[in-house]
Amino acid sequence: MFCDLSKIIKIEYTKTGVPVLASWMIDEAAEKVARTICPENFRSQIDATDLRKLVKSLDGWHYTGRYLSSSGTLLGAACFIGGKIPVTDELRHVNDVVDVQPNTILVDKGLYQAEYEHTFRFTLAHEIGHALMHRKFCMIEENMKNYAEGSKQRMLTDAEAGFEVRDKKKLQSEYDWLEWQANAFASAVLMPNSLVRKAAGIIRDGCDSEIEFYNELSVTLMDVFKVSEAAAFYRMKELKIVPPQARRVNNGVIVI
Repeated sequence: MFCDLSKIIKIEYTKTGVPVLASWMIDEAAEKVARTICPENFRSQIDATDLRKLVKSLDGWHYTGRYLSSSGTLLGAACFIGGKIPVTDELRHVNDVVDVQPNTILVDKGLYQAEYEHTFRFTLAHEIGHALMHRKFCMIEENMKNYAEGSKQRMLTDAEAGFEVRDKKKLQSEYDWLEWQANAFASAVLMPNSLVRKAAGIIRDGCDSEIEFYNELSVTLMDVFKVSEAAAFYRMKELKIVPPQARRVNNGVIVI
């Protein structure tokens, strides 16, 4: 259904196949995807995007769980071309290699627990972003050789431990841009712009102060969209609902 975002928005590419996308373009495209997959969320009660339904809508893609690294730092991978992929065994003690079919999203099996639901959802959404946006880049063998630092596997991996959308001013390499785009897509498809603003409008009327509003909205986004506190906060910053100087502290309170 959505084999790439070029079916939704017009995309230009660099010579190496990196899509040239502004944040508003990714935001707009992600909302269109969410509306198509879960139209009921935009008609009645606000609810979380059904990522399993989204994966099923992709052209030939599926996802599965594997232990991807002994350290647990490699959370997901989008494999455009099948082949032998290095993983770890069930006990995370011995390195192994498995055959993976083309168009496979791998999510670390350690995230398949209720306590890691937020991380699982962001990781899967991030890899879906790669699947939608980065086929042109990943089908160029030289790109993947450089990307994987000499690895023979033509796959796109995400080793990010944090899920915030990076500051674009710090983006330098093609890897940085690909990861920023996938993070931006994940944030926007999990928390569609219009739904976040709808929730904000409902909550604001019942709050006596801006700080109370920020915190109430953060908790609501976490509960409704099944995202982490960090993901909710950064989405609020992306949409300029909280001011640039807003910061989180350990107990989750947003301070100015």
